[in-house]
Amino acid sequence: MRRLRITGSFGRQFGRLAGLACLAGLLALAAGNAAAAEPLTYEGASTIGHKVLPEATKLFTAKTGIPFGAIGTAGAGAGFKAVVAGQVSFGGLASEPTDKEKAQLTTIAVIGYDVMGIFVHPKNTIKNLSMAQLKDIFSGKAANWKEFGGPDMPITIYSEKLDGGRATVKAFKSMVLGATPYGPVKELDDATDCVADVAKDPSGITAASMSFAVPGATALSVNGARPEAEAVRSGAYPLKRPLSLIAVSPSREVQDFFAFMLTPPAQAVVAKSFVPAK
Repeated sequence: MRRLRITGSFGRQFGRLAGLACLAGLLALAAGNAAAAEPLTYEGASTIGHKVLPEATKLFTAKTGIPFGAIGTAGAGAGFKAVVAGQVSFGGLASEPTDKEKAQLTTIAVIGYDVMGIFVHPKNTIKNLSMAQLKDIFSGKAANWKEFGGPDMPITIYSEKLDGGRATVKAFKSMVLGATPYGPVKELDDATDCVADVAKDPSGITAASMSFAVPGATALSVNGARPEAEAVRSGAYPLKRPLSLIAVSPSREVQDFFAFMLTPPAQAVVAKSFVPAK
């Protein structure tokens, strides 16, 4: 069989058209693969799920075409379990992972730092507490605000569920209480509920992310330092915790998202509520 040969200017034009057609086909295939990609899913720290991912995922999808599905906020403990069990694409922690946790993960990406605030009612005259005083309060050793120069009324502690796997509870215990257990607390489902109740209760106090601050709840200084970015970076304000995205054998899409979260547009999203990693 004789092979057809196309020569001359027509042949060159034909070759260019064929090349363009091939390129168009490859682009269409790539677009089809992106469109057919499984939506990425998240479970974990509510600070990340509430404050970072809604905006960051939209930016990422607009840039890459990779879609997102469910973004859960059940807490770091639930997120870690879901990641290890392969139930979600990736998870989020709002505390330093333990050695045991690190051993079960293949990827940990720190995207920023959460500042933990100590919130009281604005009528409370207390403006600063030391770490030692916080330990006395949250362990139940101190029971009245007058012990710290405040009003003569009992201290009411609000907390997320102590056995709920929440990162705030875990991080606060590690930083403030150590081996000492929590004292009596009013347990609520979410940090936002705790801050909202303190805003209505002159005797109340809670530890929660500064990203959950609301009008009517006052954040105290700790060890004489305000919960602000400069004091956090210098180490003067002691209550901070890393915000990390975690995965086990992440897909290429998840790896791309983790890398995207350290780019300037995504770090700007983090900076709206937290101290960015970069």
